[in-house]
Amino acid sequence: TAITRYVSNLWASYAKQVRAVHLPFWRFSASVDVQVTKSSAAKKTHSFGYYDVGSPEEIVYEKKNVNYDFNDDDMQIYASYSFRRDFVENLALKTDVTQEKKGTNSKLRNLEEKELDAIAATSELKNVVKWDACSMKPAIAWHLALRNIRKRQLELARQKSPSEDPRNLQVHLKVKGRKAELVYLPAYVLDYAYGTRLNTSQERVVDSFQAMVGGLEDSGVSGERHYSAMKARVVTGGLCVSGFVLDYFGSPLLGMTPFSPELSVTLTFVLGGLSSVAARSAIKMKRREEENKIAETEEESYDYNRLHDESVLQMVEENEWRRWEESEKWYWRDEYRKKWANNLFCKQNKRRNDLKMHFEKLQLQRLKEEEEARRQSARERVYGKQKEGVHSAGLEYQRGVDFMGFYKLLGLEDKLASATEEEIKAAFRRE
Repeated sequence: TAITRYVSNLWASYAKQVRAVHLPFWRFSASVDVQVTKSSAAKKTHSFGYYDVGSPEEIVYEKKNVNYDFNDDDMQIYASYSFRRDFVENLALKTDVTQEKKGTNSKLRNLEEKELDAIAATSELKNVVKWDACSMKPAIAWHLALRNIRKRQLELARQKSPSEDPRNLQVHLKVKGRKAELVYLPAYVLDYAYGTRLNTSQERVVDSFQAMVGGLEDSGVSGERHYSAMKARVVTGGLCVSGFVLDYFGSPLLGMTPFSPELSVTLTFVLGGLSSVAARSAIKMKRREEENKIAETEEESYDYNRLHDESVLQMVEENEWRRWEESEKWYWRDEYRKKWANNLFCKQNKRRNDLKMHFEKLQLQRLKEEEEARRQSARERVYGKQKEGVHSAGLEYQRGVDFMGFYKLLGLEDKLASATEEEIKAAFRRE
């Protein structure tokens, strides 16, 4: 078939290891009102440590009716867990779903997965092209699309107010309308082995890698870059030999003593060996650097004592999704990532619902306190202020004030401060 010939020409000797796949994407279109605000400092309202959640916020950036269509990069979400998300993103698969690509045996259509399977089973692409299952829920895909919108709007707000600390900015989105569609876009996947690594049992095994090529015009290539130990050793040796030759002939002209041949040969072999080790460790060093960056970012933003602050909450959620995408991505397992994404989505929704309920309780508590303060103020206007140093024995008010009017009922209003227990009992019996 045409695809088989194309793969053979593209990958040469590796053609048998290449898989042609159609990747699923959720694509959205929406109209959104955007408001970026600067969070104000939290203030305690009373001794229980409640925070004032109703304080005003300063608006940094605001825009109404921001439209996102299906072809916007931020609204196209890879709808499966089979491949690394950074690889799929780097492919830059962009196309209009109504466009039919000429010269291929596949058409880009907005179809359901069952219809796509039926087409694949009856066409000449059977056992050649694999249709990657759409395993991501639309709700999670839409959540990731909103995440992209927040990042984009936060960048615009930083450009308008570069002096603002991005950690204090929060993005509020009001979605007015939304549409979704599922599309499949072609790509090629190469599975190959390169080098060795230690597994969890400290056994040395062959290290496996993947590379991907987009199946559309102007699409990209994704993969991890390898450095050849042999080439690094040869280049280092050539540079060392050139340097030592210049030193051997140039040093006498400058009145200097050149390096001995034995030392030159020894340094050449040592530097060549070090460059070979560095080439083999390049991928591991890069992976370790990426993990350190994730850890540093999380350490800066993780403050669970300030989750009432929307800017901190958004930063924590962003770091959680970044860790889901980036952490140990070179050992990608689709079922594990799927379970992780579902649990993370539920966890963040529960956290927001719990915070909402907590804020509602705080608001209700504050209203109760304001009502109690109003009633206390009314009592003080009638009966006087509460005496300082009140203990658990009860409320003690100013002497000489009939707090509840009982002395007047007993006819003892003239003896408020001097009435004895016997006089109170005698007056009660008379009444």
